[in-house]
Amino acid sequence: MIPSDFIAFPTGNLCNADAAVRPLISQIKPLLPGRRIAGRARTVRITPGQNGAIHRAVHVANPGDVLVVDGGASDRFGPFGDLLADGCKAKEISGAVFDCTIRDSADIAALGFQVFCRGYHPEPTAKDDPGEIDVAVNVGGVSVSPGDIIVGDDDGVVVIPAQSAENVLRKVAQVAEREDAIRARILAGETTYDIFELDH
Repeated sequence: MIPSDFIAFPTGNLCNADAAVRPLISQIKPLLPGRRIAGRARTVRITPGQNGAIHRAVHVANPGDVLVVDGGASDRFGPFGDLLADGCKAKEISGAVFDCTIRDSADIAALGFQVFCRGYHPEPTAKDDPGEIDVAVNVGGVSVSPGDIIVGDDDGVVVIPAQSAENVLRKVAQVAEREDAIRARILAGETTYDIFELDH
């Protein structure tokens, strides 16, 4: 199992597959519609108004990682902007998830770098608080540990605990197969009312 294996499956299918899959709150939305991401969590905790830990996390990140930032659900400040996005692209980071606002959204979108966040705010940040990286964080109401699998699409972001990943991947493939079979029956003329036997 590699994290990119999960990119084939919508977040809805992943949630259907296993209760271990946890969705973030809906306020955390994608910057780029239609761009799905999947990778291992590179976790960060910052104090609102600070971003030093984000710079450190990008510095040590591996290709394919997803930056996951606990920004305290702040609706102020822009701790992540176009220069950090450039750095993420150079390190081949798959995407980023922020429980806070970001800045330079148009420039980041132009880079094609997918970010999920609470919105946008231009206020600058400082770098004198070191914050923390590679620790358990709480993002969007979900606990995320370093190495957990993160999948994001137009419907939102889900977290798959690392220890459950193999099982979830096996079960989500079964979910997708069932949906394909149901779709074939619908196209053949049946209705979902009949298929799900809802007459009782």
